[in-house]
Amino acid sequence: MTAKTNGIFRTFLLAGAASVAVLAGACSAQAQDLQKVKIGVGGSNFLNLTYYYVLLPGPLGYWKEEGYDVEVFPVSGSAEAAQQLAINNLDFAEMNASAIIQANTEQKLPIQAIITNGTIGWGLSVARDGPIKTVADLKGKSIGVVSLSSGGIPLLNSFLKTNGLDPENDVTLISTGVGAQAISAFNSGQVDALMYWGTATVGFRNAGLELETLSDPAWKGFPDFTFSTGKSVVEKDPAMVEGIARGMAKAMVFAAANPDCARKLQWKHYPDTRPTGMDEDQAAANDLSLISVILSEQAAAAELNGNGQVAGASVPAFGTYQDFLFDAGVLTSKVEPAQLVAGDDAFRERINNFDKAAIEAQAKACDFPG
Repeated sequence: MTAKTNGIFRTFLLAGAASVAVLAGACSAQAQDLQKVKIGVGGSNFLNLTYYYVLLPGPLGYWKEEGYDVEVFPVSGSAEAAQQLAINNLDFAEMNASAIIQANTEQKLPIQAIITNGTIGWGLSVARDGPIKTVADLKGKSIGVVSLSSGGIPLLNSFLKTNGLDPENDVTLISTGVGAQAISAFNSGQVDALMYWGTATVGFRNAGLELETLSDPAWKGFPDFTFSTGKSVVEKDPAMVEGIARGMAKAMVFAAANPDCARKLQWKHYPDTRPTGMDEDQAAANDLSLISVILSEQAAAAELNGNGQVAGASVPAFGTYQDFLFDAGVLTSKVEPAQLVAGDDAFRERINNFDKAAIEAQAKACDFPG
């Protein structure tokens, strides 16, 4: 979930038969014996280091060990990801927790959270020395969002409402995509603010934008980007859900133990995601500044689990977030919080059932020839 300048961002388009997938599984003849799995990532058309939890399990062999050959696709937004899950075009999807909740309460789609990758780091960024100092100052202004199906829109709407603005009439939302497109829209005055996730904001600053970011302090305690699937998938193939999630959990531990090794592997296996237009040291520094944000959010999400597990989704946290969205008028109804989360405590224990110390040692050694 990041932003970059021209040349740093390259587009991975998902468009029918001509789609370009980011391969996160083994591509050898042996992969033919592995069960194929598709994962969509909502909210970005560019999958870089900040998506290590779905990009690195393949090269590290974690998913192959579980018996799966995984493809990871970018999807325009969280709402689109939910729709693709609903019609079985995807087995899993990364999406905002708000989109999971809305799918259940508003569209009656039984989508469930498996692993919360981080707490909410979204913010409404404005020019540091500009005329907008408070949310109220946005009345009559335009706000850039990654897409009009972005999972951040419910969060934005609640923020506007609690600050006395009508999201339908007081502001205009404009799709500004990621990277250079969003930066250009802000610099040209097409939009007065940018509503993006934490690493995107870091990326904007890396690209030279001088920003102040407005956010609700309550957001820090809410789940955000979350690995999810349909309830029917959990019921039909719980072993697959468990295996895929465990592979992700291992990658999360790996990246936390050695972020720079994660960067090196990312650049090696997905060279097109390496920042360009700068020397290697600056490119590495930029990527490490981005992954540090995600790792911080990942640690905060682990605290929500309440049991020391790196990977999981908290029923109480989803319930609290649902209450927040309902009270803000974003939701018209609520469901039992347990319906929003896949599996039970035993299921989450199995996801985290691996040798964490061995993964950390593997990361710290970072011995990957080639």
